[in-house]
Amino acid sequence: MDHPTLALWMLSDLRRLTLAAWVGVGGCTYGTPETVVTVEQVVRLGDSYRALVLVRLDTYERPTGLNTFPDGGRWRYVARGATQHLIDAASGEVTALARQSAPDEVWESFGARIAGIEGDSVAYVRLTGCPRGGECHPTLSRSLAYRLTTRGDFTPVEIVPAGAGLPGEMLARRPGEESYVRFSPQEDAVTARFEEDGSPLALFVAGPDGALHPVGR
Repeated sequence: MDHPTLALWMLSDLRRLTLAAWVGVGGCTYGTPETVVTVEQVVRLGDSYRALVLVRLDTYERPTGLNTFPDGGRWRYVARGATQHLIDAASGEVTALARQSAPDEVWESFGARIAGIEGDSVAYVRLTGCPRGGECHPTLSRSLAYRLTTRGDFTPVEIVPAGAGLPGEMLARRPGEESYVRFSPQEDAVTARFEEDGSPLALFVAGPDGALHPVGR
């Protein structure tokens, strides 16, 4: 092998080694974990100022380096879960009821919803998603159901009872309604109206750990 050819071969090999080292050390990396907290649902309990609140938590790492190619990359979730709380808009009190980390069976595309209530002390929570580490589409989706009480009991059940539903939502006062309040989820907060033509007031806000707190306290 002549000297020019040998020099080109050595340079090419050196470039390959340098690229491999860059990829191995800093090419495929992720950033600092970030947590997004969202008030997903507020369900009023009967003709009262009380409601159940479901909060979602998602902690992820943004891709950096080669992980951002070709379309910006895919976030890597490191924690997912939900919390449930009992609130009283009249007193401003909050009671933490339950907390769940997303089970492996429903990790991908994890979702959590209050699926129905029974009376003013029992609710049913449904966790949905696909098994961890794979793709997620309707044929792979799974659902886990739980019974939640206002005392904080959280137990798995086979199904959500057919008679457990969610109350209808309407701004107007219902016939015979005594305690007028209309709750709404707003990003990381719970708002409420106390008059039909009134403006919504922020009453509770979710912290980075999924706990719910009265605004200003």
